[in-house]
Amino acid sequence: MLILTLVVLSFCTACHKKEVKVEVKNDAYLLLIKKQGKFGFCDRTGTMVVPAQYENASLFSEGLAAVRQNGKDGYIDTKGNMVIPPRFDAGSIFREGLAAVKNGNRWSYIDQSGKQITESRFIATFAFLDGLSSVVVVEKDGYKAGFIGKSGTFTITPRFFDASNFSEGLASVRIGKKHGYIDKTGKMVIEVQFDAANPFREGQALVKINGVYGKVGYIDHTGKMVVPAIYDNGTNFSEGVASVKKDNKWLLIDKSGKQIINQQYDSATIFTEGLAPVKVGGKVGYIDKQGKMVIEPQFEAGGIFVNGLAPVKVGEKCVYIDKKGKIVIKADFEWDGRVIDQYTSYYLTFPH
Repeated sequence: MLILTLVVLSFCTACHKKEVKVEVKNDAYLLLIKKQGKFGFCDRTGTMVVPAQYENASLFSEGLAAVRQNGKDGYIDTKGNMVIPPRFDAGSIFREGLAAVKNGNRWSYIDQSGKQITESRFIATFAFLDGLSSVVVVEKDGYKAGFIGKSGTFTITPRFFDASNFSEGLASVRIGKKHGYIDKTGKMVIEVQFDAANPFREGQALVKINGVYGKVGYIDHTGKMVVPAIYDNGTNFSEGVASVKKDNKWLLIDKSGKQIINQQYDSATIFTEGLAPVKVGGKVGYIDKQGKMVIEPQFEAGGIFVNGLAPVKVGEKCVYIDKKGKIVIKADFEWDGRVIDQYTSYYLTFPH
């Protein structure tokens, strides 16, 4: 199968705490790879920078990556130095200077020095976006989701059954069985009415109506349905294009709902840097927005392009190609769908 995460979505500092300066890094500088069952990092020439020695690892974000050693997670810098010792049961990526870490069955947030910033009280967390993070806590009437600021205090009280991250100033929340959208003050600006609701991307959000087996369409920031809910499934918009499923086939549409290519596909895809992976005759190639096959189908699977490179599967190995289809990183790396999913989800979720 074409392995893609399509992001259908879905973690009181003290008064005298010293501010930690976040050093902005190029997150695509090092590539997460798997070799002989272990995880490490290579640069964009394929040269190993951090040996494949960890039980698990995240992508680099803001100059740090979570790695697992002897069953515990810590953080390394881009030179492979362990800057936060492995002492957590789980660790997330850093965003806006903070990362969620788990001890036992509760999550908290740490800064880039490893100092704990919030209480260990969260059941579930998300990364910070625009100064806010959605979290889940245990209330008297059960699990509830709300939003905290970087001090760990609630800016939007936990009163929702579920909540997504903020995107384009709005966040999807669930009350009972229905979803709507709130702004950063917690005000409901698009009333609860949808059976599923994705974060906004490029001015539109994928929503579902008419029950679990209903149809999906796209709304704008006012809640108006701008692409009719006539599809069985869909992806978020990327570069002005979304994949939608109808009659067991996937089509590519623009923001008006118009089909941009007179072609149907067996699986969904996403455009990045002008190209999208598609599967034809059991092999994956890459098309442009006119439907032209720019890179002929020849790979067992493929991911999105980021900074001019895309991971593809050759046999059971993972290599990287440029936008002409030339293999530019060929090493003894293993193909791991979870790594590709992480790679795809990260670059489609967070601004760069």
